[in-house]
Amino acid sequence: MDSGFRYDISGSLSKNTLKLSMTDSLNASFGPQSQTSFEFGTLSQEELNLNLDLSYPIEAGLASPITLSAGAEYRKETYGATEGDLQSYAAGPFASQNLYNETSAGVYAFDSNVTFNPAASGYGGTSPASAGKFSQKNFAVYVGAETDLTDALTVGAAGRYENYNTFGGTFVGKFNMLYNFTDWFAIRGTFGTGFHAPSPGQSNVEILTTNFVAGNAVQTGTYQVDNPISQYYGAKALTPEKSTNFGVGFVIKPTSSLSLTMDAYSIRVKNRIGITQTFDVTAADILALPALAAVGVGGDVNYFTNGFDTNTSGVDVIATYRTDVGTGKLNTTLAYNYNQSEVTSFDPQVISAAQRSDIANFAPRHRVILSAGFELGDFAINARQNYYSKWSVQADYPGQTFGEKFTSDLDVSYTFMDHYTLTVGANNVFNTKPDRIAPTTANPIYAITNSTADGQIYPRSGGPFGVNGGFWYARLRVKY
Repeated sequence: MDSGFRYDISGSLSKNTLKLSMTDSLNASFGPQSQTSFEFGTLSQEELNLNLDLSYPIEAGLASPITLSAGAEYRKETYGATEGDLQSYAAGPFASQNLYNETSAGVYAFDSNVTFNPAASGYGGTSPASAGKFSQKNFAVYVGAETDLTDALTVGAAGRYENYNTFGGTFVGKFNMLYNFTDWFAIRGTFGTGFHAPSPGQSNVEILTTNFVAGNAVQTGTYQVDNPISQYYGAKALTPEKSTNFGVGFVIKPTSSLSLTMDAYSIRVKNRIGITQTFDVTAADILALPALAAVGVGGDVNYFTNGFDTNTSGVDVIATYRTDVGTGKLNTTLAYNYNQSEVTSFDPQVISAAQRSDIANFAPRHRVILSAGFELGDFAINARQNYYSKWSVQADYPGQTFGEKFTSDLDVSYTFMDHYTLTVGANNVFNTKPDRIAPTTANPIYAITNSTADGQIYPRSGGPFGVNGGFWYARLRVKY
């Protein structure tokens, strides 16, 4: 508006669904009456967001007006799971059978008990007890102010209050500053706190699936924190994560075409949410809690938990250069990131040594991106070279470190009739893949098949850029 008052009102509604099914399987507990095809139900995530943002400049005799800001947000998040086929989750008449020996004519003595796991082999459908919709609502308000106290010093502060219907309220804040020593050199810093509430999906997920551990099929159940199964292994209600972050850096801009920034940061997270280690199910466990029969002897159980605190620190260095090449424009960027995480506190009953190693080593410590974009009239071309240093995932592949890799991205765009842009491109254009899984004594079949017993060639986690190789695409953008 003419007074300088600005407002922005926005809203979005989005939904993702995942329908799960399987063929060529069976539910052994139903014996000859078993289906061979199963519908497991549909999982969904729905999000509603409404936002209001306001700002207004006030003259206060400083080097620049004080920009006051305020706003509000309403958010509703819903996780849904629909019921699957009866046989996809249920226990049939052959789930438990007593066997007898004939000791004499017409006389039988108990010999043993034979069990078959309930649910479809390979994946368990959603049971009526686990089906439903689980929602979480939160409302937030914030205020902030930023100004140039002098021609050299800029400061800003903001505070936000968040209230969840499931976890109550909290207050978070941020302070930032920028000081220009010269026209081409400045330092900057930030301090802030953060808050992350568990999602309805983390609190209410229930998945029963077959995993392969050292080539052996293992039933693995992930259960809600209020399920008797997860509580049997020590589950507690999830609580929000809270964080504190610090950042300091400098900006160098010797010319209008060249700039260099370097920032160091530290992020501390308390009560971080993650999946527990797996708990092995024994016959004694099933006797104590019959519901564990769905997982079976030798199966695994895990659940989401506030199991550990972490500290992540790192450095970002970014150099950009812009210049004209003939009648075209060339923009180049070289970015480097060093990032390291460590577990500073944990519950040894639920977080394993392998999981702690993965938090520290799953993400590559070093990451480099060199990109260049050239524009000439209606044509544009962008090229990017990515570097990832070594990484490991000890929970899946103990003792193995996956090596450093380079990947390349390329896209070409053409804008026509002012409003339409057609882009053709590829991510990982040279089809780079991570190292193969190394043979181990736990995978004796590797020497014969060149893969693990369940057919894995590359790490299932995918590492920093996945196992699918190149991805080619075409995109049409319409702008009015």
